[in-house]
Formats: sequence, structure tokens, C-alpha cells
Amino acid sequence: MIKRSTCVIIISLFLILGASVRQSYATVLIFGDGLWGDFQGSFTYSSTNSAAAVINVVLKNTSAVANGGYLTGMAFNNPDNLIKGITGTSFSNNSFKLLNTENGINAAPYGYFDIGAALGGNFLGGGSPNSGIAVGDTAEFTFYLTGINLNTLNESSFINEMSKGGDEFFIARFKGFNNGQSNKTPGSVTPEPASLSLLGLGLLGLAALRKKGDSSI
Repeated sequence: MIKRSTCVIIISLFLILGASVRQSYATVLIFGDGLWGDFQGSFTYSSTNSAAAVINVVLKNTSAVANGGYLTGMAFNNPDNLIKGITGTSFSNNSFKLLNTENGINAAPYGYFDIGAALGGNFLGGGSPNSGIAVGDTAEFTFYLTGINLNTLNESSFINEMSKGGDEFFIARFKGFNNGQSNKTPGSVTPEPASLSLLGLGLLGLAALRKKGDSSI
């Protein structure tokens, strides 16, 4: 029979292990559920050393087919302004151009962002939306970075860096809906399967502990 103290130790180990998995896992799953425009994707950050790093963003337009529309831009923030330059990009959709300006990407009412990509290099405009990411399609965006102390950053650094004048870490722009409208959709983080599994194990341990306590009454 497992003692109460032993069960508490096991649960603690699961929680600690879950935290270590979270810190070492370099990709986060993101999604956005907007008024008309929805997306799913991933955000990956990896540093080569203190002065060089790479960001990879994958986005799929998951808007309702009936809504139509195109994903035409996206942006995120620069944690503590440690990113000082972008030496190159690789975008699977070459109609997207780099956006790189501190607090210069206007995504009102969600604030101002620092780095991103958009059709024609214009987050709000960019011409016809038809060259964007259509419903059901996916695009990949890679940014090669230079800066200082980049090896101190991880994916959480970007999630916790909010837009200036807003409280969002990621934003996507949609245009060309069938109703003639456009909208901006902020991003949220999807829980990681590994963390959820560990959390489930921890909860099972708590349930077992409670059951043992109840049976002794």
C-alpha cells in the first residue's frame, strides 16, 4: 500500500518533470478563433549562440469555407528588444514580405507589434488578398535573427511579450471574406500533449490519494 508521503512525492516528480518538458520543448502550438478568420499553427524558436537564432512559424488558414477569406499577414513581438536584426527570411509564399520595425506594426485594437510578414510588406493593406493563404492552405515563415543574449530566450519569452498598447503575443490578419469584410485574429497557445499527459498522471495520483483517504474514514 502506497503511503500518503510517497504519493505526494510521486505527484511532485510528475509536476517537476512536466515543467522540465515544457522548458526544453522548442515548439508551441498556436491557434486563433476570430470573428470570421481562424488559424492553427506552430511557433518554434532556436538559438545557435548568443548572437544568432531562428524563428519558424507555420500557419494554416482554418476559417470556415462559407466565410472564405485569406490570411494575409501575421506579427509577433521582440522580447526585451534582444533581437537587433534579421539577416534573411524564407517564406513558402513569396508574396509575403518581411515586417521588421519596433512597435511599428499597427494591429489596432490589439496594439503594435515588432516583427512579422504580410502581403507586399503591408500588414493592413498589401493589395489583393488572393495571393494570401486560402482556406485549408498552409504557409511556413522562417526568420534568421541576430542580436544579444539570444540564447537566453525560449518560446515562452515570445508568449509573454505583449504588444505595445495591447495584451497579445501574436496576431494574424485576414482579408477578402465573402461578405467583403476583414479582421485581425489574436493567437492563443494550445496545451502540449506531453504536458497534458503528465498533468493527467498527476491528477490520477491525487485521485488515488483522495480515494485512500476516504476509505480510511
